[in-house]
Amino acid sequence: EKYPTDHLMCIKLTDDCRYEKDMVSFPESASEDIDHILAPEGLILSRVEKIAKDIYSDYAGEREKPVKLFVIMNGAFQFYSELLNQFKKLAVCKPDHFSYETEFIKLKGYVNTESKLEEISDSCISEEMVKDQDILVIEDIFDSGNLMNRLMTHLKKFKPKSAEAAVLMHKENPKNLKFGFNAKYTGFSCPASKFLVGYGMDYNEHYRELPHICVINQKAIEKYSIKQDERTPP
Repeated sequence: EKYPTDHLMCIKLTDDCRYEKDMVSFPESASEDIDHILAPEGLILSRVEKIAKDIYSDYAGEREKPVKLFVIMNGAFQFYSELLNQFKKLAVCKPDHFSYETEFIKLKGYVNTESKLEEISDSCISEEMVKDQDILVIEDIFDSGNLMNRLMTHLKKFKPKSAEAAVLMHKENPKNLKFGFNAKYTGFSCPASKFLVGYGMDYNEHYRELPHICVINQKAIEKYSIKQDERTPP
């Protein structure tokens, strides 16, 4: 059954979207581990610029409290950094001021290619951080949906004024349909079969620094796989 994408306001990347590494600037050290580029850096930057404009338009102006940006670390840091660059540019030319504060939230979503979510504790995200606040979650990828569902449930128990999300990549994973979640701001969607790295996204802490969003090959998945006895105990 085809994954429904009509509700996603984003750039839809299909199985046919494929950019060869030798057509763009690409680190030679990672070349043999990457099958192909799914979204080149220029396309990502242009899309993030548009998302930043939409966020600025929606949240700028007089408000009692700054918007709280909850950046999910480490994957979303690159996405957040570029949003921040664009906010600064917009502040120069826009009449309304966008007031925000940033909270960096450390959550681990994957071990190898499997979605593995740790618990979200009240010490990680407290009532004081959330109650009566406008929250905007900044996340790199929406895949299985487990992390975002648990995070939003945790936030809503503390009664924020609003809780929205900006997600760089929405994977067309049938498992996430049960949550009925759509980020207010979405960069791209892509087939669920692709395991993505680059532009902040990693595979067991590898390839995060790549400037493009890439598809890792099976050889690299096996090379950097964390074996069961190497995993950090709970």
